[in-house]
Amino acid sequence: MSKKVAFITRHAVANYGSLLQAYATQSIIEELGHDAVCIDYVCRDELPENLLKTRLYISNWNKNALTRLIYIATKRFDLNYEEKKFYDFRREILKLTDKTYHSRAELEKDLPEADVYMTGSDQVWNEITYRKIDPVYFLNFVPDGKKKTAYAASFGGKSVKDTDKELIGTMLKRYDSISVREKSGVKIAEDMGAEANQVLDPTLLMDKKRWSNLIPNKKCEEDYVLVYQLQPNKAFEKYSLEFAKRQNLKLLRISPSKSARFKTGKLICCPPVGEFLWYIENAKYFLTDSFHGTAFAINLNTPFIDILPNKFSERNRSILSLVGLEHRILDNLQDFSLAEDKIDFDKVNVIIEEERKKSIKLLRKMIEE
Repeated sequence: MSKKVAFITRHAVANYGSLLQAYATQSIIEELGHDAVCIDYVCRDELPENLLKTRLYISNWNKNALTRLIYIATKRFDLNYEEKKFYDFRREILKLTDKTYHSRAELEKDLPEADVYMTGSDQVWNEITYRKIDPVYFLNFVPDGKKKTAYAASFGGKSVKDTDKELIGTMLKRYDSISVREKSGVKIAEDMGAEANQVLDPTLLMDKKRWSNLIPNKKCEEDYVLVYQLQPNKAFEKYSLEFAKRQNLKLLRISPSKSARFKTGKLICCPPVGEFLWYIENAKYFLTDSFHGTAFAINLNTPFIDILPNKFSERNRSILSLVGLEHRILDNLQDFSLAEDKIDFDKVNVIIEEERKKSIKLLRKMIEE
């Protein structure tokens, strides 16, 4: 019997991974024979008119009046541009609720109709804005008696704040079933008295053939090194430039932000989601600090190197450990030998396919039982 699944996730940020994991969640639920709708929840701190202030608060620029002024002057146009682009991307590939919600009260007043309410993937259980968790992503708006599940939710790191443990533990116990993306998330949940299973990120539930439906069919005219970098890191930028020179290849940088034009490489700014995947699939080498960048490199069988971010690197380590590719983590920014170290993608694909089957089986059980 077909069921309607309403899921909530981090879909409304200007980030390719966030958008594509929401799309994958929607797609797999539909492939299982059910109806899926993404709850269009955008907390007030992340509304376009408030986003600049929110980002400033958690940035390194929030030091004094001068640095804050510089940040506002340089980032306002960028953020407006990104938000407009991703607003269109979301409406192109996601099935969203007719109403956009901004608070728990609004969701409780006009609860989306569904048989199953699901917390989706990405860092939904991490600090969202102003370094605080958002209980809405724990389905606190769903009444008792309604079915509540979580698929591939992430706490972001290996632990949560002591001050959040009691609240998180209480909210986790309201779920009928929980699955998390990282192995560390299983332990976090268990330490707070909730049972959880580890599953694949939604993007890995769709194989390369399924993703090809979004990827444009066009010829790649020349080889290139591609950079997808989310965290500020001057050493990463320097390394990528030297890496491309040593390989005698053009360096391309893909980013939703126009300000990335000041970094190394030719900027491919805010391409449509299909082209984003096309650039990863066709790269001769791919350098990234992004979890979803890593996941797509694995899924699309693109040779890659992981330069871990300074924080929240647990998610990268988790997926690399699962497929036996921890050696793709660059520990020394003077080491260029990984370019010659070929990845056995046949072996990786076998592991992913087996994990994919187990994860989809569990997702079906979570929805249907």
